[in-house]
Amino acid sequence: MRLRRPRKCMSIQNVTIVTFICLFLLSLVGIEKLVLNNLQSSITRETAGISEKMNQDLMENVNSFFRVPVTANEIGKKLIENEAIDFLNEKSRNSFFLGILKTYETEIYSFAYASVDGAYYGALRNKRGDFELIKNNAETGGECWRYSVHEDLTAGAITGNSGTFDPRQQVWYQEAEKEGAPVFSPVYKDFIADDLAVSVSSPVYDREGRLNGVLSAHMLLSEISGYLKTQAAGSKGYVAVIEEGTRYLIANSMGEDNSVMTAYGTLKRNTMESLSLSIIKTSYEKYLKAHETEFSWNLGEDTWYADIQEYRKAGLNWVIISVIPESFLAAELNRNIEITVQLTFFAAIFSIGIFSLIIRRLYKPINGLLTVAEGISAGNLEQRVEIVRNDEIGRISNVFNRLADNLLDMVKHLECIVEMRTQELNKANEILKENQSQLHLILDTAAEAIFGTDLNGKCTFCNKSCLHLLGYSKPEELLGIDMLAALGGNENEELADFDGKRFLADYPCPGKEEEERTRVLKRADGTSFEAEYRSLPQLKDGKHVGYVITFADITERKKGEERIRFLSYHDPLTGLVNRRCFEQEMKQADTLQNHPVSLIFLDLNGLKLINDTFGHSAGDEFIVKAAQVLKKNCREGDVAARIGGDEFTVLLPRTSRDEAEVIAERIRNQVAEEKVNMVSCSVAVGTATKEKHWQRIERILELAENEMYKEKSTSSINFGIHAINGIITSLHMKSPWEKKHSEEVSKLCEKIGIAMELPETEIKKLRDGAYLHDIGKITLSESILEKTPEKLSEVEHEMIRQHPAIGYRILNLSQETLDLANGVYSHHECWDGSGYPKGLKGEEIPLISRILSVAEAYERIVNREKDRKKGKERALQSILMKSGKKYDPAIAQLFVRIMKEDKQC
Repeated sequence: MRLRRPRKCMSIQNVTIVTFICLFLLSLVGIEKLVLNNLQSSITRETAGISEKMNQDLMENVNSFFRVPVTANEIGKKLIENEAIDFLNEKSRNSFFLGILKTYETEIYSFAYASVDGAYYGALRNKRGDFELIKNNAETGGECWRYSVHEDLTAGAITGNSGTFDPRQQVWYQEAEKEGAPVFSPVYKDFIADDLAVSVSSPVYDREGRLNGVLSAHMLLSEISGYLKTQAAGSKGYVAVIEEGTRYLIANSMGEDNSVMTAYGTLKRNTMESLSLSIIKTSYEKYLKAHETEFSWNLGEDTWYADIQEYRKAGLNWVIISVIPESFLAAELNRNIEITVQLTFFAAIFSIGIFSLIIRRLYKPINGLLTVAEGISAGNLEQRVEIVRNDEIGRISNVFNRLADNLLDMVKHLECIVEMRTQELNKANEILKENQSQLHLILDTAAEAIFGTDLNGKCTFCNKSCLHLLGYSKPEELLGIDMLAALGGNENEELADFDGKRFLADYPCPGKEEEERTRVLKRADGTSFEAEYRSLPQLKDGKHVGYVITFADITERKKGEERIRFLSYHDPLTGLVNRRCFEQEMKQADTLQNHPVSLIFLDLNGLKLINDTFGHSAGDEFIVKAAQVLKKNCREGDVAARIGGDEFTVLLPRTSRDEAEVIAERIRNQVAEEKVNMVSCSVAVGTATKEKHWQRIERILELAENEMYKEKSTSSINFGIHAINGIITSLHMKSPWEKKHSEEVSKLCEKIGIAMELPETEIKKLRDGAYLHDIGKITLSESILEKTPEKLSEVEHEMIRQHPAIGYRILNLSQETLDLANGVYSHHECWDGSGYPKGLKGEEIPLISRILSVAEAYERIVNREKDRKKGKERALQSILMKSGKKYDPAIAQLFVRIMKEDKQC
């Protein structure tokens, strides 16, 4: 019978090649059909994707622009707070502002710093692109002057004067002061550039946390629009920044105005309805309605892709809208797809040929490799694979050969390796036994106290630190005794809660994780201390035989923690709780059981005046006295807190509005009884009460604060005149000569006013201004006040020269003395311009100041002469000699005539 020969089958490599070609041809036909059917939809999808990416890139560039002023402020604030900038050094100060401005000249229009006393320094870039310096301080008389810049960074010629300017009244200063952190300001009209602006402001504090001033980076809306136009030009798209809610334009890339000049010379802001590109407005309306941020619109023959992002920062609530046309993207995308299809077709033909060659070469040595691999798996480790070539198959063959070598070597030397490992293990055990003899030495050198016990609590070993902490002199005093009784078994109340069994049984079984605990432990002399300890099981041959306890004295650490905990929740000056603790107490008190809950908000009147006039120690005295009044009026369960520099609050659980008003009135009256350097203390108070469960306690605090501000608007007026009276009284108590001087000068000025036939109101202003003209000397010590001008040092002279400016600030506190401030400020100016503080000349000097100058000079000369008649003659002669130089010649001549006619003077 003939045997049937096995039918030959196609080899794997042929099957692989044929299968690949068939699948490739089928795929090619399908891809061609799919490309033809879906080309347009692919273009649309790709265009939308690219548009979204370009919109995102555009948004990121816009965000980067607004991050620049924030970064500039952070850098500047760190330099100022680290005292790297010397504001008294003009070159250092100018270099700081110009350096920041030059670094970010495309994003920032102006960079400046406003101090808490109203000084203002900085730099700006004018319309010509040149840099100018800004200065506003006592030297400029409260006016904002601009200067050109020399190469050595000093101020050059005056390029402009923006008039009287108080930066503390600017919205960017007030926002930063209010927030206490970097913040964007609302849009406002810049006081120099004829444009709208927005600022990033950062409060700057000293090392004690007091506000020194505000650092601000200003951006003009027109420059923001220019930046947007540049960024959007590359994508043929448009960008607009809108103020959410008001719909006012912040900036746009279309070149359209963000504001217009009215007939009255003011800037009127435009809304987004003024934009000519309707796609911006349409996208914003859909965003408001559907809360979507990405849209596509078909307008005419083109499709527009819109992207909307909210831009929210501290102080800002903006929406950025960008739109890009599909026509800008689709043409290039169509060309890319066509080229890609062609290249794919040619690459596929080439790939088929290459694939066939690789498959034929790859499969050739595999049969031999499989044969050897089967022999190795069967245990024939003598076989080796013939290495045909140094490719992947060759490296696999080499691996098989090395594997066979390793297996053969392991079989031959297995017993030798086991014996060697056994010897090494025995040697390690011997070393371990030798090291056990060193254990006691190691324990004694440990800083932490350590002792061991058996399962019954008997001490088995202890180290030197343990003996030292427990007050024992040698180990024998502890070994063998019951540690439970030694450490906690007495009648001391402090140790009454000591659980001795728990102390040793924290880990009753092996394998339990370590955990720290604290206990009060007893020393040998009966005293105790708080300790932190860990307890671990002691094992021997896997059997639990006892415990190892480590412990340390944490008495000082606990005291430090308590001090830190106290300071984290209390104001160090007054001892009252701080804002953080108060907010927690307020939330805890907001329960139905405590209703009604009342809140009192207090603000000290005139703290800044006291600080500026008498020093911060006097201001601290004011704060402490107010805090003491609050403590005295707090009942059990009430919480008084200092939440700011001059702000206090009182939390009154289970207190009605009427009861809260009574407590607030009592606090107000008791504070008014206190005085600091003869100035009566004053506080503005506001109360509010939560009576309904649905009311938010935070809102009640805001209502109390609002009530306080209502009262402050009136109480601060009364405080001003009372404070001025207190200050002048304090000055006259320090120097009776100054009191006599004020009274005499007041009478002389009244005579001059009558002789000049001034109205009665002007004569009263002369009389009052003369009486208060030296009020600024309150900051001088008694020793300086007692010296004659000839005995004053250069430093003391300079201190005295400051008193007109100080008096000016004090008299500005009250409406009743506001019209006297300028006259007092300029009473040391000279007719020829050689005086101070501003160097005014001629009739630039207020009339009251010119009269004061003559009367004061006469009084000082007369009262320093023992012979009043000779003093009068010398004084009148001096006034005539300096007429037209120091004094107004008309007033000087009139005064000399009056004094010669008045026989009583």
